[in-house]
Amino acid sequence: MSQGFRTDIQALRGLAVSLVLFYHAGFDFLGAGFLGVDVFFVISGFLITDMVRKEVEAGRFSFKTFYFRRAKRLLPAAYATFLASAVVAPFALNAQELQDFIKQVWGAVTFSANLVLLMQTGYFSGAADLKPLLHTWSLSIEEQYYLLLPAFLAFTPRRYWVPGGVLMFVASLGMCLGLQSFKPTATFYLLPTRGWELGVGSMIALMPGLMLRLQPVLAALFWPAVAVLAVIPVFPTGLPHPGLDALLVCLATAVVIARRHPLLERALVSRALARVGDVSYSLYLAHWPPFAFLKNASVSTVTPLQSLLTLMVGIGLGLLLYRCVEMPTRRWQPQPSRRFALGTLAASCGVIGVPVAMAAGLASDVDYAHVRRANDGFSSACVYETPFSPKPECQSAPNPSVMVWGDSFAMHLVPGIVATTRRGVQQATRGNCPPTVGLAPLSDVFYQRPWSEACIAFNDSVLDYLRRTKSIEVVVLSSPFRQLLTPEDPRNHWRTLAHQDGTLVEGEASIERAEAALRATVRALTGMGKRVVLVAPPPASGFSIGACAERRAQGKLVLGAPRADCDVPLEAYRQRYARTARLLDALKGEPGLAQVSLDGPLCDASRCVSHLDGQLLYVDSVHLTHEGSVLLARKLGLAAQLEPGAAAPR
Repeated sequence: MSQGFRTDIQALRGLAVSLVLFYHAGFDFLGAGFLGVDVFFVISGFLITDMVRKEVEAGRFSFKTFYFRRAKRLLPAAYATFLASAVVAPFALNAQELQDFIKQVWGAVTFSANLVLLMQTGYFSGAADLKPLLHTWSLSIEEQYYLLLPAFLAFTPRRYWVPGGVLMFVASLGMCLGLQSFKPTATFYLLPTRGWELGVGSMIALMPGLMLRLQPVLAALFWPAVAVLAVIPVFPTGLPHPGLDALLVCLATAVVIARRHPLLERALVSRALARVGDVSYSLYLAHWPPFAFLKNASVSTVTPLQSLLTLMVGIGLGLLLYRCVEMPTRRWQPQPSRRFALGTLAASCGVIGVPVAMAAGLASDVDYAHVRRANDGFSSACVYETPFSPKPECQSAPNPSVMVWGDSFAMHLVPGIVATTRRGVQQATRGNCPPTVGLAPLSDVFYQRPWSEACIAFNDSVLDYLRRTKSIEVVVLSSPFRQLLTPEDPRNHWRTLAHQDGTLVEGEASIERAEAALRATVRALTGMGKRVVLVAPPPASGFSIGACAERRAQGKLVLGAPRADCDVPLEAYRQRYARTARLLDALKGEPGLAQVSLDGPLCDASRCVSHLDGQLLYVDSVHLTHEGSVLLARKLGLAAQLEPGAAAPR
């Protein structure tokens, strides 16, 4: 299986980058275009392993030469992309995203972008599609693999290559499948759980003799493999990624590579894809930053036309990068030397330093990264991922008498409640987990069955704690409950998971189920002698109010805002929360329950304001800033509602 130039591999590269580009452009027919990255992984694993294996077997492998070639091949186009992005970033990114971008550059230069991006995930972290160097996570995984593979082949006796490779492949795949439901983000970003995909390519490169003997089998599998590559990105199974879809696509890619069908050398489609494959590296590098800049500017949903135009810009930049940087540096023939190494180090430092210097030179009078910082309540430690147990850092007094319970909409109330009451406050919150005992949201995308079961267990543990803790006299509940009410939204198909006759049963999202669970929760609390205060979500209509206000104040491009002042149209707010309003109305009059609306100080006959007394109220599209939480708590007189004998508001 000679490496050389292979049209079939270039065609696979062309297919892979096309899938990624069209997926990022939002083409609806590609539900799983991200699988193009998995195709890239297999190709990279095969090519690198094949090259290193041959050199080790010939006794001429050199670590210095290997990493010199990698640096010469990969760094010029990558550094050009990073520098161009760094020049645009201060003018296009929001304050927090600019700080995150500087860290992304560091990660990309040090081949640890996947780790940096993993640390930038979280309930209140910026969305992934706002990050200009998001796509470098896969390049970092490949480079980390390149650090380990040559050492394995160089220092391991040849008779252990295949058994060792199989062992590592099985271990990596096992970790991937085992951790997918429990740590999906880490599973996505880390080499130990993605290395098996490169390992698929490595295994066929380590067994050239076996691949030749298996040609009759590979011939029979070739067309089914081509069908998998054509069908799965369009009609995925819907199971978590990386999982079955990735496994099928990786195995199909391996079959195509191992078969080396002569038809792919001359077929018009494969030759056209191969031409795209020739520029795939530059296209992959250059296409994503324009999308990230667009999504920073757009505070609402990006339109299909905007996506199409941005795709065209990304393709144009990719072709320019290929012509002006990638091809000239391929023809460049330097030799490994200390001068080359020092030059590479200097270039790396320069790439890291540029965004830092530009960000410092364009500093704003208002620190929006601070104003719009994550509002987790007391701290991020209070965003529970385990059953509830009291934490000192999640309460304001040794024996608190007020508990704030719910999801992120409960978290953002905590600063205001703590600042306006002398009563001790305790926080019991879990992201996206509404305070409905025995009922949790369920989705095939981000909130799968294990997460839903953990949400139910968390709420059970909170209720059990309240039952045992007499010092808690008032319980503040808050959530929009939309994930229990609305089956469809742009990111999830919501269902529910509920306790029923001693078992957990899946069902549809509905107002009736949510009302029954919330009413049962309230009655359980009032049955313990506790007062319950249910706080409605703040006005919102689906666009990022915080980003809109920040960008307007800094004179940056704003797309998709319904109003120039970034206020929320009243009718759009009512439409967004119509089901929530019906749910809350159904509980009016429930004994021991007081309801608090934020509309009074915020809304008039046509709009709900984004600022109050000159203070920005919103972190994002729905959550209050720390200062906004305090200001609203004072305006509402919320502290008075937290007294055990307070009358229900009229």
